[in-house]
Amino acid sequence: MFDQRFFKITLAVLLFHAGLLYLIQSGLGRKITEAVISPEIVARIIPLEPPQKPAVETPKPRPETPPKQVKVTTPKPTPLQPRPTPAPVASLPPTPNAVEAPPAPPAPPAPPAPAAEPPAPVSAAPRAVGIGEIQCSPPQPTYPSQSRRMGETGKAVVRLTTDETGKVVKTAVVSSSGSSRLDQAAVDAVQRMRCKPYLDNGRAVAVTAQQPIGFELN
Repeated sequence: MFDQRFFKITLAVLLFHAGLLYLIQSGLGRKITEAVISPEIVARIIPLEPPQKPAVETPKPRPETPPKQVKVTTPKPTPLQPRPTPAPVASLPPTPNAVEAPPAPPAPPAPPAPAAEPPAPVSAAPRAVGIGEIQCSPPQPTYPSQSRRMGETGKAVVRLTTDETGKVVKTAVVSSSGSSRLDQAAVDAVQRMRCKPYLDNGRAVAVTAQQPIGFELN
């Protein structure tokens, strides 16, 4: 059995190829092909322009301020005032009866300066005398109780110095008794002594003497 559908498809393909062949021969196919093919794209290379540098604004010069003018004032000279002319003094003629004054007597010479007093003599060291020459009261020493209990004995010699009034002003142990307690008791006894002033040619002077003091147990 003949397939009608297959026949139709075959007929259509044949007709399509026949028509296409006709178009190619007649040149119509070229036009269609040129119409279908996309036109040629022409690309032009445009050179890039170099970037323009930004314009630098040149600072405008500032207007110079003119210096201030200082007005110098010159002081006006002061006119010199004329000095007053002294009035002439009329000279009087000498009086015939005028008596000249006698010249003043010369001043008396100044009296001579008084002679300087001689310097006071420098006081020398006290004169050493015997203890009997100054007539002192007998010393009354106090025996130290501790020295008495310990049985301490001895003899101390104390040098004393009296002033012009006979007062004992200085003491010193010249010879020790061997005990400091006995020596101090001897010094205390000498300081309580009362002496008379020593006279040298009727003048009281300071002197020095030595006073022995013994300590014995009864």
